Amino acid sequence: MCDYKSNLKPMALKTSPVQPAVRRHSLVCYVVLVVLTLIFIAAVGFLITWFVTKPKKLHYTVENASVQHFNLTNDNHMSATFKFTIQSHNLNHRVSVYYSSVEIFVKFKDQTLAFDTLEPFHQPRMNVKQIDDTLVAENVVVSKSNAKYLRAQTLSGKIDFEVFVKARVRFKVGVWKTAHHTAKVKCSHVTVLLSQLQNSQNSSCDADM
Repeated sequence: MCDYKSNLKPMALKTSPVQPAVRRHSLVCYVVLVVLTLIFIAAVGFLITWFVTKPKKLHYTVENASVQHFNLTNDNHMSATFKFTIQSHNLNHRVSVYYSSVEIFVKFKDQTLAFDTLEPFHQPRMNVKQIDDTLVAENVVVSKSNAKYLRAQTLSGKIDFEVFVKARVRFKVGVWKTAHHTAKVKCSHVTVLLSQLQNSQNSSCDADM
């Protein structure tokens, strides 16, 4: 009889690709877990800082506004000198503010009449920063519709304009500073009498951070 066992050859074992795939899957899971953990820690740190500092919204007002040397020609060219004080109220006990850039506009019905920029400055905690500014409009071409409204206002002896502030700010708590934010401050209905120099009522502003 033939010995069938002697004709049988051992089969070569094939290496299974399962183990490298498992390793890659484990590595991806580990990386995802680390990223999620870091995000969680950052979120918890932010919430703790937020509740500890209890930040209050910055408040702005326009005071002592006046218009001098106002002139509006028949061909709708306007010249004037606008003077006013912007007060920035930081009522936070633990948060100070860094103003990296500040742009100030005087507008009439969304048309810019005068423009100015300020140097960067720092506002400490629990502080009222007073900004005295003078903006000059020289031979500005006013639209026909706005010129019509301006003439009507000057006949009544007063002008109602708008002060707009755009700033890049950062907030500081202890040694930690936030990223830059764009602050937009709109002070509507700043009304001044043309017959006097400083006579406006304080105008509260809307701030959007």
